Parts: sequence; C-alpha cells; structure tokens
Amino acid sequence: MDLITDLPLVNNMDSILVMVDHTATKGVIFIPCNKKIDATGTAELLFEHVYKRFGLLDKIISDQDPQFAAEVFREMGRILGIKQMLSTTYHSQMDGETERVNQEVEIYLWFFCAKEQTKWKDLLHFAEFTHNSRTQSITCQTPFYLTMGYHPRPLPTVFNKSSIPSIKQRTLELKKLQEEMSALLDISAQRIKERSHRTFNKFEKGQKVWLEGKNLSLGYPSPKLSPKCEGPFEIEEVLGPVTYKLKLPFQWRIHPVFHTGLLTLYKENEIHRLNFLEPPLDIVEGQEEFEVEVIIRHRPKGKRKKLMEYLVSWKAYNSSHNQWLKPSGLKHSMELYLDYKIKHNLR
Repeated sequence: MDLITDLPLVNNMDSILVMVDHTATKGVIFIPCNKKIDATGTAELLFEHVYKRFGLLDKIISDQDPQFAAEVFREMGRILGIKQMLSTTYHSQMDGETERVNQEVEIYLWFFCAKEQTKWKDLLHFAEFTHNSRTQSITCQTPFYLTMGYHPRPLPTVFNKSSIPSIKQRTLELKKLQEEMSALLDISAQRIKERSHRTFNKFEKGQKVWLEGKNLSLGYPSPKLSPKCEGPFEIEEVLGPVTYKLKLPFQWRIHPVFHTGLLTLYKENEIHRLNFLEPPLDIVEGQEEFEVEVIIRHRPKGKRKKLMEYLVSWKAYNSSHNQWLKPSGLKHSMELYLDYKIKHNLR
C-alpha cells in the first residue's frame, strides 16, 4: 500500500491510494483520495474497495509513518485478525512491487493527462482494468484470471449500430480510450525497464535546480527559440526517489511536481558567481515600477471575449516572472503596446 500525492486537485482529491496484491495475482486497485487522509479514512477505503471484493487481508505492507498506520490498523488487526507489517525507512524495498506500480501509474498519467491534468481521477478505473487484464511476466497469467478464474470482457472491437447518437459517440470514445490505455501502459512498462538501468540524480529539499523547458507552455512565440531550461527553482518537497515538488512562480499555474530526469542541479562558480538578485525597480511618477521589455502574446478575456490581456516580459528578469497584464497595466509602456497592436492588427 502506498500513496501517489500532489496531483491536480479534483473534487477535493489530489492523491491515489495504490493497493497491490503481493501474492501470485499481482492485481492492483487505484483509489482516489486526499493526501491529508488519516488512518481512519484509509481504513474506510480499505473496507469499501478491498474488503467487499476480496475479504480480509492477511497482512498490510506500508511505507506510511508507523504512528499513522498503528493508529487504526493495530486495533483493526486485533479485531479482524489482520497481521500488520510496516516497512521501515531502512527497508523500503519491502514494498518494491507497489513502488513499481506507482511509477507505472505516474508515467501513464504523465502521457495521458499532460494537457488536461484534472482528468486523472476519471481515468483511474481504465488504468486499473487494463493493468489487471495484462499478462504478468512472472505468472504468465493476468491478475483477473488468477483472482476470478476468468477474463472479464473488454470493450468489443466492433459495436452494433445505435440509433442514439450520444451512445454511439460514447462507445467509440471508450474503445479509443481502451486502445490508448493499453498502449500507454506498455510504454510505461518499457520506460520503467529502461529506468532500472539508469542512474538518476538525487536532490534535497532547499536545493536549487534548473527545469527542462521543452514541455512547458509559457507563451513564447517560438518554442524553438524559447529557453532550454527555466529557473533556478527551489526544491520545496522531496516526494519520492525520483519525484520533486518545485517552488514555481504563482502565475505559471501548472502542476509543480517533476521527475528528476527533467531537473539539473544549479551550481554557482566561486569566481564567476551568477547573480539572480532582482534588479531595483524604476521610479515612475514617484512610484516604483517594473520596466516592460517585450510583449510576448495576447489572449481574449471576459464572458464575451471582448477584453484583452497581454503577456509581458520584465526587463532584467527571467521568464519565471512573465505576467499577464490588462491594457491599463501598460500605460507606461505605451510605445511597446501600440507597436504590438499594429503588428498583430488589434483594434
């Protein structure tokens, strides 16, 4: 049992409780939850999603804090006869199977939800069904077959015609989703296999790192000419062996958790020390003000899309400070503003 945390918040849920059967079946259950879930809430999820389908557990292997687990599981174990076993920080490999499943799910979510990150909760049951339908290399059987003695029917490859357009459209969407899911989980398994032969950098909380910029959508006119790396950013939290939460600018509004493969340690040279201190503000009409260097792009705003906002880059500041402004925020950069409107044929 383990948690995948810090996903985009959906219906007050931002985490996945991952349950893996450590017996021969190797089946999985993915349960959406909140990372602040306590032991009582975790126990309720076990009853709701595990007990009603498979009965009592023989034992529980968890990397959660011993105090957290003991709070409810010790009493639950005494009453129900569950033998509790907690893996320690020094023996985290005890739950290696769950960690591998975690990596598989994280890669799947990365591929499938990159553009619409809030859809992760709706797609979990597809990932669970597909995983449990795949033949495991060790047993040469699927988890479904070993658990139930048969293979549940997936979506058919050909559907009967329906006179209801919405049903026809939905079945086609589900079929496509199932095919993509199977392919993505195969890719996930391959990526995990490749990663097992690679050595990744490890970072600590408080360190500064560069973030690879090729997959970031920050409003640059040309991706080819955009910076290869953004930052440096401080590591706010170490979430796992290969995942880190970064302290990003609030205006980015993207999920702040990244794989270590996208991060590079920021190093200062003692002789030629890089200076990322913010420059002093200009004094305009007795008030401190940033100086706009360039207007990058624009977007319509408002209910009728009649209002316009402009993404600006501040002089002597890196791209992490880029900001969307209303026209009123450009009153001291009128020349840039008017030139931009003429160039893009804006009224």
